[in-house]
Amino acid sequence: MTPEHKKGAISKIAVMKLFAQLGYHVYNEMSNIGPVDFVAIHPYTRDVKLIDVKTMSFRSETSKNPGTLINRVLSPIQKELGVRLVYHNIETGEIKVGW
Repeated sequence: MTPEHKKGAISKIAVMKLFAQLGYHVYNEMSNIGPVDFVAIHPYTRDVKLIDVKTMSFRSETSKNPGTLINRVLSPIQKELGVRLVYHNIETGEIKVGW
C-alpha cells in the first residue's frame, strides 16, 4: 500500500466512524473503484448520503495562496448521483463536511 493509499484509508475510516456515531448505518464500498467511498443511511429519518472522502491537502508556501485548502472536484457521474465530499485532516482529526 502506498503512503497516499494509507492516508486515504485513514481518512475514510475516520469519516465512516463519524457517520456511525451520528446514528447512520454505514456501507463500505470495497472495490475502491466506484464513484463513492461509502453510503450512509439514517434508519429513522431515511436520509441517504453518498460520500466521497478526501484527505485534506494544503497549498505550499511557494504558491499564490499558501496554506489554503485544495478543493477537489466531483466527477460528472458523482455530480449526477448527488455525491457529497467530506474532507479529513490527518494531522488534526478535523472533518469538514462540504454541504
